[in-house]
Amino acid sequence: MSNVRSRVLPERARLAIATWALVMVVAPQSDARQVGNVRRERVPDAGVVNGVPQGMFVSRSLLSGRAVCLLFLNGGRVTRFIPEGGLESFDWAAHQTAHGRDSGRWEMRGNQLAIAWGDGGVHEGPLTVRPDGIEFYGKRYTKPVSASLTAISGRWEAARGTAIAGGSGVNVANSLVIQPDGRYQWASTTGGTVAGRAAASEVTRTGTVTVKGSTIVFTPDSGAATSHTFLPVAGSPVTAFSVDANMFTRRE
Repeated sequence: MSNVRSRVLPERARLAIATWALVMVVAPQSDARQVGNVRRERVPDAGVVNGVPQGMFVSRSLLSGRAVCLLFLNGGRVTRFIPEGGLESFDWAAHQTAHGRDSGRWEMRGNQLAIAWGDGGVHEGPLTVRPDGIEFYGKRYTKPVSASLTAISGRWEAARGTAIAGGSGVNVANSLVIQPDGRYQWASTTGGTVAGRAAASEVTRTGTVTVKGSTIVFTPDSGAATSHTFLPVAGSPVTAFSVDANMFTRRE
């Protein structure tokens, strides 16, 4: 009997060791897939389904000139800060950490939308559905549309900052030219007056640009490519689009 046990125990030990090794190899990969699935998601197409909003609706701040949004996600999550890097693989946790004041919770109470923002503000009022988007709290938001590179060829301008309406502050003016062959030139000028001191700087970049879904990628002639969230406004031809917080309007 003891001889049988001496043969069985090593076999069991070898099986246990092999099983443990397999777990050690597979488990981290499974965790990585699970973490990836939890953390990243595709933002749904914008719409109001059975009275419930979902996805991205975009607008422009009259105070700062920035592109702003209402982005509704399941589980009562909402943000008014346009995510950077596109909407196909959105990391809510990272976005909330970076923009906690502009993120919050939402719920529908009949036809009333209530949003509690991270900065302590609460917005509540009727949600009005429009053919091209929604209206909430006195502001209209548009559903983004798809647009090809050809559709946005031309000259575009955007301006945002803390002195858009005048006075002391810093503004950023952007001029973007996109050629039908995918070449671009982006000139960005920053200037203004703070504490009585005026300053200005300008940077111009050239390179190639590509569009895929809600992501626009700029690859400069020297330097690394950068991905941005691309949200065209409805229209034929397209008359405006946002690149992250910059709301560009057509100039020619």
